[in-house]
Amino acid sequence: MTKPIKILICGHAHCGTSILKSIIGHIEDVEEIVNECSYINKSTDKKYILCKKPNARPEFFDKKYDDYIKIFIIRNPLFVFSSINKRFDHYKLEKNLSIEGYVNILKMFIKFKNNPEKNIYTIRYEDLFQNNYQELKKILDDIGFQYDDNIFDNSNYTNSIIKGVKLVNKKPENKRHGFYRTWQINQPFVSNNDISKIDLSNDQKKKIVNNPYILQVYPDINSVFTKQ
Repeated sequence: MTKPIKILICGHAHCGTSILKSIIGHIEDVEEIVNECSYINKSTDKKYILCKKPNARPEFFDKKYDDYIKIFIIRNPLFVFSSINKRFDHYKLEKNLSIEGYVNILKMFIKFKNNPEKNIYTIRYEDLFQNNYQELKKILDDIGFQYDDNIFDNSNYTNSIIKGVKLVNKKPENKRHGFYRTWQINQPFVSNNDISKIDLSNDQKKKIVNNPYILQVYPDINSVFTKQ
């Protein structure tokens, strides 16, 4: 049996890794691993096997992962941390959900965006949806996937993110983590960067809009507040 091509999606929590994995998992020749994991140790008769881990780690880009294709996604932190605040109901976040942690991951993203390497693809969450998914299609085409536009229509599929957690008909409360995430990734594949949902502390806002690394990737970030 030919070994499948391994693909790892990573980025930062609440940046779109789950929905991106689900969309790519719709492709017929892709074996999608449902639960989050960072290392693939199972076989399949399909050409590709796909996993995701929300937070990118430096080790993902070392020799241990040389045989993986990596898709590295990042999202505007105004919406990342508004979403995290809502989910966990507080502004004082753990280290792996802090703005400082986000910036460390963003530095890696900038490195690979500015100095592309084979089998490492970078994309902003916001660019997934532009011009009929043009930027995402470029990545899918370069990897070699065979697909059509039906994969972008979630109404054709039932997506899972946690084994044993079923999709419910009614939107669950945000705090019901597994059910809410499952419901969320089965909604239409559109950007959820809604300015009406921004919910940040003043300290968070200050850290975000003044950070030089964030401004490299999101130079117009301050203009969001003028639209509120």
